[in-house]
Amino acid sequence: MYDLLLKNATIFDGGGGPWYRGDVAIRNGLIAAVGALDSGDAVETIDLSGDALSPGFVDVHSHSDFSAVMVNDVDGKITQGVTTEVVSNCGLALVPAVPDKLGFLRDYMRPYIPEGIDASWEWRTLEDMMDRIDASKYVTDLAFLVAHGPVRLAAMGFDNRPATPEELEHMKSLVADEMRSGAVGLSSGLIYPPGCFAGTEELVELCKVVARYGGVYATHMRSESGDLLKSVAEAIDIGRRSGCPVHISHHKVMKQFEGDSEKTLGMMEDARREGIDVTCDVYPYTAGSTMIGALLPPWVNEGGVDRLIGRLEDPETRKRITEDMKKGLPGWDNFAKDSGLENILIFTAERDKSLEGKTVGEVAAERGGDVLETFYDIVVSERGNSTVAMFCQSESDNRRIIAHPLSMIGSDSHPAATSGVYASRRSHPRAFGTFPRVLGKYVREDHVLPLETAIWKMTGFPAQRYRLSDRGLIRKGLVADLVAFAPDAVRDRADFRDTNVPSEGVRFVWKRGTLVVRDGRMVAGPSGMCLRATRG
Repeated sequence: MYDLLLKNATIFDGGGGPWYRGDVAIRNGLIAAVGALDSGDAVETIDLSGDALSPGFVDVHSHSDFSAVMVNDVDGKITQGVTTEVVSNCGLALVPAVPDKLGFLRDYMRPYIPEGIDASWEWRTLEDMMDRIDASKYVTDLAFLVAHGPVRLAAMGFDNRPATPEELEHMKSLVADEMRSGAVGLSSGLIYPPGCFAGTEELVELCKVVARYGGVYATHMRSESGDLLKSVAEAIDIGRRSGCPVHISHHKVMKQFEGDSEKTLGMMEDARREGIDVTCDVYPYTAGSTMIGALLPPWVNEGGVDRLIGRLEDPETRKRITEDMKKGLPGWDNFAKDSGLENILIFTAERDKSLEGKTVGEVAAERGGDVLETFYDIVVSERGNSTVAMFCQSESDNRRIIAHPLSMIGSDSHPAATSGVYASRRSHPRAFGTFPRVLGKYVREDHVLPLETAIWKMTGFPAQRYRLSDRGLIRKGLVADLVAFAPDAVRDRADFRDTNVPSEGVRFVWKRGTLVVRDGRMVAGPSGMCLRATRG
């Protein structure tokens, strides 16, 4: 007897092949059978005629770990069909939390933790944090990367210099510890301090450790603008020299370099012909989001938040910052210049809530001040604890990357919710809309890729990439994480001014065979757990 039988579905099984019509049976949280099945053999039967049925979506690039250990009822992901997330991307995470460097880590992660959340920092290691999450459960299952930023902070703080041999050994030891705890790879954020202070050799040595444990190197590259091609080459070289598979995070091209994705994707294809395992992910928007301090030249962030504020408050140093903001620096992604500083949208502000939802240009107009000086004043008054959106990416390149065989879909989103502490916190609309936006805009409306391929990029491909062997496909014996949606109606509704709005057309989501979402609303509590990679 089956616990649940899903009848008459149009099945997209996650493998990338053509759809077919059939039934899926679930028993004890697993897929028990797929085919033409008898309704009399199930406790409950649901007719899915007219609906598409796919594996639960695997968000290959997420930041839900920013608060998973503290808040577990966020609905932004699960209501769009995401049942598994790969987290601790971009070199950003809450661990390792070494006591004598904890102050640095608190400052580093503060922009991502909303008011009202008690960040006790009682955890110290990834294993400790995963145990705490498992005790309270989470909305989705979480697979963790080791984040390079906290690892470097633990060894040498915000120092802008190469690591000493002793510091490098300390970092390698920390990475090994977290890989043994079940991490699926290493992430880097090479535009953020302290990641931007690390050289290629340091990353190669850390990736050699990751490779020994069968992990993947996921990188927010050193540049996604003027030095994009050099950055792709560096990422590939790290894979070549370390033997570690490489995954390029949120691959994109800035408007002023439109067309460069032909070159970058070609570089990845060439690398694979050489035997280097490289892939990428992409989100379906032409605006990114980051912490406000990342809009400043990297040297301004050296030494942590107090040093940053001190530099901005010193008139002579502020003049030097202005010169660099206007002319740029070699190897630095000047997002403010790419977007137009006046167009930078403020998502979150810790101290002055009136800033939220406004552009820097709008704030400057209200204050009757210069746009650049207003920007500096915001950074100082908020002590860097603000997140922003930048509108600077090429749509034609985005479409090319989405359609390419080496890409998969990731949201690059923070936690978001319609209730609780996150309800009043603005976020990028991708937190509620990424996967339905691909299905609605890029599949149904714009015909950028077929539905079968889109589902593969959201399910089987990311599960394969991170060796999540019990999910990502509709196959007998795998976890019964499933999504039923209306192919002709699914769409995103969140936008940059009204961000926390659930998508439409996602009819049902099952987590281990239990119904958790019905018509865009959660109907069951958190049941997700941390996924620990096994080392054979």
